[in-house]
This record gives sequence, C-alpha cells and structure tokens, in this order.
Amino acid sequence: MVRYSRPLLPWAIGALVLLLLAPLTVVVTAPFHAPAPEWAHVFRDVLPVHLLETVLLLTGTVLLSVVIGVLSAWLVAAYAFPLRGLMRWMLVLPLAVPTYISAYTYAALLGPTGTISLWVHDRSSFRPDIVDLPGLIVVLAVVLFPYIYLPARAVFASGLREQLEAARMLGAHGSRRFLGVAVPLARPAIVGGAVLVAMETLNDYGAVKYYGIRTLTTAVFRSWTGLSDLGSALRVALILVVLVTLLLWVERRSRIHRRQATDAIPMSRQRLTGARATLASGWCLLVLFFGFVLPGGKLLLDAATPQPAYTWTTDLIALRNTLGVATGAALLTLLIAVLLIFLLRHGQGSWTRGLVRAATLGYAIPGAVIAVGVMTAAGTIDRQAGLSFTLIGTIGLLLYAFTVRFLAVAVQPMQGSLARQHSEVDDAARMLGASPLRTFLHINLPQLRPAILAAAMLVAIDVVKGLPLTLILRPFNFDTLSTRVFEMARIEQLRETARPALFIVLCVLPPLLFLDRQLARSEG
Repeated sequence: MVRYSRPLLPWAIGALVLLLLAPLTVVVTAPFHAPAPEWAHVFRDVLPVHLLETVLLLTGTVLLSVVIGVLSAWLVAAYAFPLRGLMRWMLVLPLAVPTYISAYTYAALLGPTGTISLWVHDRSSFRPDIVDLPGLIVVLAVVLFPYIYLPARAVFASGLREQLEAARMLGAHGSRRFLGVAVPLARPAIVGGAVLVAMETLNDYGAVKYYGIRTLTTAVFRSWTGLSDLGSALRVALILVVLVTLLLWVERRSRIHRRQATDAIPMSRQRLTGARATLASGWCLLVLFFGFVLPGGKLLLDAATPQPAYTWTTDLIALRNTLGVATGAALLTLLIAVLLIFLLRHGQGSWTRGLVRAATLGYAIPGAVIAVGVMTAAGTIDRQAGLSFTLIGTIGLLLYAFTVRFLAVAVQPMQGSLARQHSEVDDAARMLGASPLRTFLHINLPQLRPAILAAAMLVAIDVVKGLPLTLILRPFNFDTLSTRVFEMARIEQLRETARPALFIVLCVLPPLLFLDRQLARSEG
C-alpha cells in the first residue's frame, strides 16, 4: 500500500497524543512533583480499609455479573422458550440505568427507611436493609451484567455451532456442553466483559458514596476535598491506575493460547417445553425485573407523584446542559478519532498503532483519576502561563476530559470497520493520482458512516450517564442531570431525584436499543 509520508503528520499526531496523555502523565509522575503533607495519615489509616473494600466490591460484583450475564446469554442464544425474542433485547435495558440511580432507587425501596422495608417491618420484626456492601454488590451486578451478556451472547449465537454439535454427538448433555464447551471457548469474550464490569465498578462514585462503601475512588475525593491534600489524592489515583493495569494484564493473559470460536454459523436453538421453558422464562424475567423494571418503575411512580414545591425549570436546564455537553463531547471525540483512523490507514511505520493505543488509554482509567489529573494540569497552566482567563471551571476543560476518557469508545468501532476495508481499493485510488487525504475522504470515510454513528451514540451515552468527571470539572453553577441527581440524593431527597433520573434513562434508551439492534443483525 502507498503510505502517507509528509513529515508534518507524525509531529501533529504525536502532539495530539501527548495532550491526551497529559492527565495520566500528571497522575503517574505525582510522587515527583506533588507534595503530600497528609500522605502518612492516608497511607496508614485511609488506604488499607479503602483498598480492602474496593477488592471486596470488585470481586463480588464481577463474579455475580458473570453468573447472571453468562447464564442469560446462554439461555437466549441456545434455547427457544416463551418470551425469548423479547428477552434477547430487553436484557440490555439495565445499561440504560446508571449505577448510582439504581443504587438510590434500591435504597428508597429497601434501605432502612425504604418503602418495602417499612412495609415488611410493619408485618414482622424483620427490616430489610440493602444499604451495605453485599447490597451494593447485588445492585451493581444487576445493572452491569449486560457488559458480559452482550459479548457472550454474540459468541454463543454465532460462533459455537460446530463445536456444540460435536459435543452432542459424543453424548454430552446440555449442562455439560455449556460448562465444558461453550464457556471455555467464550472465555475471552467473558473475561473482556468482566474487565468492563470491574472498570465501571472502580469508576462509580455516586453509589459507593451513598452506601458508605470506602473505595479507592472515595479515597481520592476524601484526600482532595476532606484533607485538602491534592498530592495524596494523586497518589491514591496512581494506585487506582496500577489496579486497572493489573486488570488489563489479567485480561490479556486470559487470551494467550486461547482460541475463541469464530465459525460465524448461527446456532440452531433447542426448543424448551414444560418446566424447563418456565424456568428459562422465569430466570430472564427475574433478571429484567431487578435490573430494569423495579428501578424504572420506582422512577416512573415517583415522577408521576405530585410534588407541590417542584418546578420543571431546573431539571429542564440540567437536561439542556446535559445534551449540550454530550453533543460537544461526541463531536470533539469523533473528530480526534477520525484523525487517528486516518493515521492508522495512511500513516507510515509500525509506530502508528502504538500512538493510537496510547491515545485511547483513557477509557481504562476511572473518571475520578482523569478529573484529578486534568484539574492538576489545568491549575499548573493557569498559574504559570499567565493567561487572561482560567482553564479550570470551563466547558472546554470538561469536554477535553470527556474526550480523554471516551476516545477509545469512538476509535474501536471505527477501527473494526476500517479493518474490513480492502487496502487494494486505496492502492487503486493512489495509482489514479489521489492523495491520501482525498482517498480517505472519498473512499474510506463514506464506508465508516455506520461505525461513526455507533461511536457517536456510545460516547453520548457514556457522557449522559457520567458523574465523577462532571462533578469535579463542571463550571460553577452548572448542573447536568447526573450532578442534579447526585446533589439531591446527597441531602436525602430521593423522591426528587426521580424526574432528572428518568430524563437520563430516556436519553440513553433510544441509542442503546439502536446499538443492540445493530449487534443482533451481526449475530444473524
């Protein structure tokens, strides 16, 4: 293939990657530039407990999510039973409910003063209370399991037919085929989804804060705002980065010498009847009920309940701000993603993939870590550059942080679509005298339109749901739906969170269902 060789391109892309890596660089180099007067106290009294509870929360959430996601994916992919067609796409709906909203809703129902808890206590001496570590594990798992369900369903549905048929001919029954053949062959997809669940758990702040769970993310906030020690917050953030790196290493190791089935032949589903059909339908309905119907129904009920002091103005302003930030972040992220994709296609040398990989590291880093890094870097620039304005507290800084965080979300679908384009077409265009830029704009880019649309939706979904970045970096007196929900929950106005929370769900649902429909088409 003819390659683009102008010397300006490597330098421009390199500078862009350095800009995207600035927050992470600030965190990684914190011990060398950020004094931490309270670090001895944080290391001795704060860090051990927060690290322990982080590990417990991660382990419990990931294990329970794997059980729910893999079993649900297997039932939907391998069997035909009543409501199976509906369950296939409805089991994705819990992703429309951010973890902190689900946590607040369950607290309002099953907390110490929750509606269901008080009803049970009035009729017995028992009072349910889900506001603790095991309760939060369950709440997070029933919301995050689709991260495992979706890739596992894709593998089960269109990648295992020949292997499972061979196992059946050897006399393996259903559960043995599932545990002995399907799960091991789908292991890379399952582990990849489990790592996403772990990252979302590490990124959560609203739920763990409300439930009183001491995680590394809350330790970052505690060191920064509670102890007024940015250096200690950066060091805790560095420990979070190390933990995430360990998770990514485990995920990479799990794929070594493991071949994931890719025969792309749709699975022939076995029809269930009688009690087995009832159990399969019941399991999927139960998962859907606790993951989406119960929290969603509670939001609808509270939103429909008259609130005399309530006015729509504040929530509508928050909705406008949310949509504006999501649109701006999606456009900026897509612009940079397209530049990186151009580099992948027409760049020179093996360094191009390394640059793209480095630029997309932000998605693996919790939002609180990126926010601390962005704030520190912006504060340094404000103090030393002598600007006539401050970067801190601007929409531009917030959009930059979202771009750093979600660039990988935009690059990955475009990169996958680009890989399916034959390089011979580019060569033909170059032989006809077309420049690399013209070739990209007129040949590569039009074929990327579906992937670009999917990338825009994915970024917008993440921005609308995102809390830690917005909470830390938003301008003064600038509320989004997520920060409005958090602030009202913080002062125990759980019923008042219903309407802005419902707005979040309604913003996320249409693109989420569209993306699931596109994925279902690829499964056959």
